[in-house]
Amino acid sequence: MSAALKDYWLLWRMALSTRHPRASMIVLGLTTIGTVLVGALAQMKEGDLVLTAGLALRVALGGALGGWMLYFVPGAVKLNSPFTARLVPRMRRRLIGLTMLVWLTAVGAATLMSLDTRLAPALVFLGTGTWLAAYGLGQSGHRVGAWVQFAAWMLIVFNKSLPPGLIDQVKGGTGLVVATLLMLAFCAFSLQAMYMDGGERHYAAREAQKLQMERLSTDGQFRERKQTNLGASIYARVLRRDCEARDVGKLLGHLLGSTNHWLGRAISLAVVVGLVTIAVFGFRLFGSAETNDMITALGWLFALPLLLMPLFGSELRNVRLKDTAAEQALIRLVPPMPAGAPDFNRRLSGTLLRIALAEWSILAGAVLCLGLITGASAANLFMQACICCLSLPLVAANLRDHARRSGLLGWRLLCGFALSLGISFGLAVAAQRAIGLPVTAGAALVSIAIAIALVVRGFRRADTAPYAFPAGRLA
Repeated sequence: MSAALKDYWLLWRMALSTRHPRASMIVLGLTTIGTVLVGALAQMKEGDLVLTAGLALRVALGGALGGWMLYFVPGAVKLNSPFTARLVPRMRRRLIGLTMLVWLTAVGAATLMSLDTRLAPALVFLGTGTWLAAYGLGQSGHRVGAWVQFAAWMLIVFNKSLPPGLIDQVKGGTGLVVATLLMLAFCAFSLQAMYMDGGERHYAAREAQKLQMERLSTDGQFRERKQTNLGASIYARVLRRDCEARDVGKLLGHLLGSTNHWLGRAISLAVVVGLVTIAVFGFRLFGSAETNDMITALGWLFALPLLLMPLFGSELRNVRLKDTAAEQALIRLVPPMPAGAPDFNRRLSGTLLRIALAEWSILAGAVLCLGLITGASAANLFMQACICCLSLPLVAANLRDHARRSGLLGWRLLCGFALSLGISFGLAVAAQRAIGLPVTAGAALVSIAIAIALVVRGFRRADTAPYAFPAGRLA
């Protein structure tokens, strides 16, 4: 084996192990499961063994290459630190060469797999190459990568709104050549941004890279973020007002951090709703009739992923309570704080419940506002309101014995939420058969009842639990 191949093999293993020590096993395992499931479904639906084998082969190759690519790129970017870029011979050059080789393999495989399908091979070639370059650029901490990925998804969703004949021109001839040259230029720019050659710019970009890498980990997702100037000024006024009022409940809410205050979430969602309003208004003016009809019929579906945010919010509050144990020991000495464990635990539970309900109300309001903006019908808006109620049991996720338990709930929270959904829809189906109540309305009512029961149980537990602060001291 030549020296170059040895270097490539070593860097490949190092990049994968940097992200996860068993990255290859994870990729192969998930790919195998996906291949078996897709193959079984295709065989049951079509009954054609040759078609099933071809589809399973495409899933296997695409899953393996895609999975390895998604693991390799962040690890390779992490290896190219300002120190190693200057001090380790050939490392930066080998990383660039290995990334190009992986990129060519992935793009070539995706193009070959698109043959004899409804997808145009030229569009698959351009789309895969551009998206992979944007993904690598985003993992390097560059904002252009995230914007290009977002633009790519928008092109896929609203491709019928493009000028007539533009896609046909890109599929072949001069248009394909020009598009390929633009894609290669963007890839070259991405490689230079991903693998800098040391210097001050590299040190400055490294901070953005570290933040991007942290967001892919569990701990990094719940870490305190830097606030904008507007958010910091608003939060400072609220904190000053609450300190002057000496309200115990409101002061406990500030222990979660400035960026986790309910005002920050409200400002973020207001910005999102404003941007969506501008985008929908633009599509109404300049989009085609088909695009506008699709926005009216399905636009509200894009808002439903917001309902998963209570899962993230409850875990974030648990982690923040664990990370602020030092401050909690001091906050117990504040004169307004109750001295007894039951009184303090009830105050803390009430504060966490109010924060969770405020977050849920803001998210539900954002979902309904986006539904109104996109022109959803009254029946769709009612269904959205019922779906919003399905996540209400999550407001009780923080009502627990914080002295003995701290940190993430993890699978327990997911399994509990799944069990709540199963009970809600099971009883709703029974109610529909018995009295004709709509399934979504019945599931919403059951979820509200489950939420009330969990909240009552949480407050009863607070009366018998030891003093909550510092959180996790008895774990």
